Amino acid sequence: MNASALPLALCLVLTANAPADPDADRIFEHAKRVLSAQSYPDPIFYRTTVRVSEGDKDEVEHFHAEAFSGGDIRVEGISDEEQATPHETGGVNFKLSLSIGWNTGAGGQSETDTRDAHRKEAAPDYLGIPLISPSYFFALISGRTEPSKPIPLVTPGLPTIATVTSIGRVYKVSLVGTESLGGLYTYHLHLEPTSHPERYRVRELWVDAYTYQIEQLETQGNFTDAPMSDVPWLVVFQNVDGNVYIKSETALKPLVFHHDRTFASADISFDDIRTLDSSLPILPTSDRDADIYLREPDAR
Repeated sequence: MNASALPLALCLVLTANAPADPDADRIFEHAKRVLSAQSYPDPIFYRTTVRVSEGDKDEVEHFHAEAFSGGDIRVEGISDEEQATPHETGGVNFKLSLSIGWNTGAGGQSETDTRDAHRKEAAPDYLGIPLISPSYFFALISGRTEPSKPIPLVTPGLPTIATVTSIGRVYKVSLVGTESLGGLYTYHLHLEPTSHPERYRVRELWVDAYTYQIEQLETQGNFTDAPMSDVPWLVVFQNVDGNVYIKSETALKPLVFHHDRTFASADISFDDIRTLDSSLPILPTSDRDADIYLREPDAR
């Protein structure tokens, strides 16, 4: 083959592999079907790592946890770091007490209000004890949908811009284009919720163009409590033994807490995912301590 024929040959190869223009809604539906087809071991054991940056300090915590197919999640309430070096609270606590009364000598009323006169020392668990699972999928495979219909496979091809509106579904889906993500050829979808944006929080989705596995998403708000629920997060997925799990969740804006505490960055990751564990079972979590836990909304 001479040099002048090479461009034509290359063009023919690309044309042979190029499909018809992909459809955004079909890509999204097929990705959800691939997600629904996951078959997870019961239970799974894993390690959750929480990293935060506060001022010039970078902090990290590791927690061991297990999750069951019925939705039950159990986590050791003390991180590896806390077990190695128990947290000690130092100093003296001061309180101010203010009493207000009127006509108290004749049986009038009085009220007393007590407040802390110092800044409380922050809890050692920066975002809360992570009562979360790597098999959580942000309500992508639940909620109202129109009756399903056969959706043909979409073969990956050249970058295409398209917009499709799905009547009776929770998202209006747009195809932004195709992108290379970690060496993978992916479809980039934009999702706009048709209702309940606080529940349907996914805004961007990256889907492997060959396997239709979800590789990455961006969500508007994460977990159940502020400030985590108020800022966007980037979520990256991983494949472990043929199943899709969350690899990492990264806050895309600083987390500003009360009492002037701000994390410039925050990241949660999952690793050491396995089906066997030789340690003692973790006891079920008590709901009366719900305020100390980092949780996801109950929507899988």
